[in-house]
Amino acid sequence: MRKAASVGLSLSEETLTECALYNIAVAHQGTDIVVDLATKAAEAKHGADWEWWLVRGKKGLGFRVQAKRLFANGRYSSLTKPGPNPYLQLDKLVSASAGAGFEPLYCFFNFLHSHGQFNGPNLCKHSYRAPSFWGCSLAFPDQVKKVNSTKLSQLRSIMYPWHMLVCESAKLDLIGAATRFVTTRGQRDHAIGPRELPFHVRRADRAWRSATYCGRSPLLGRCLLGYRRHTRRQYCGLGRVPGFA
Repeated sequence: MRKAASVGLSLSEETLTECALYNIAVAHQGTDIVVDLATKAAEAKHGADWEWWLVRGKKGLGFRVQAKRLFANGRYSSLTKPGPNPYLQLDKLVSASAGAGFEPLYCFFNFLHSHGQFNGPNLCKHSYRAPSFWGCSLAFPDQVKKVNSTKLSQLRSIMYPWHMLVCESAKLDLIGAATRFVTTRGQRDHAIGPRELPFHVRRADRAWRSATYCGRSPLLGRCLLGYRRHTRRQYCGLGRVPGFA
């Protein structure tokens, strides 16, 4: 994003989302993730840019994720909208997710900026290093709204590198790790439990099962990233995520 700005270009959140999913697909194709890109109509209904499904057997834990990018002024300028309720999109994400049995999340696309310090130890047992793993960072909508600011300097404290979602999957499983992330980092008494997979996820999972692949992910379970409407499909394994854009 910083390099694009230096040549007069501004990468949209849709472009960054596609690039992130593309990097996952290329680096880890042939294992345990199904990636499906979104439609504008779907996003307008539920306020999310993508769905994340962590699958165990015939049940799964679903997340709806809204992406926001950092701008050169140190703000996530599209986080709020003009009007009487600047957090209308956030409220839609939360209410639609609750009604459909999803956990809502924000994903912030970041780059090195003087308004925020992207550092700190890596709490997971892998080779990722700061500051690159802050490139895609997660936050909980209620905490985002409570901060009541679009500034990186105010929001940085409630962000977590997105690999933290499944950080403990080696000793639990994908769903157990994600549930612990929601309850501990989201400061919740409980998380929405695994439920029966909806049709579009079952269909994607069947496609994954029938695909030819060269090896299984070391993680316990499967991860499906996608939408209700399927416009494009790729197969890949959960692993390294892109760093700073």
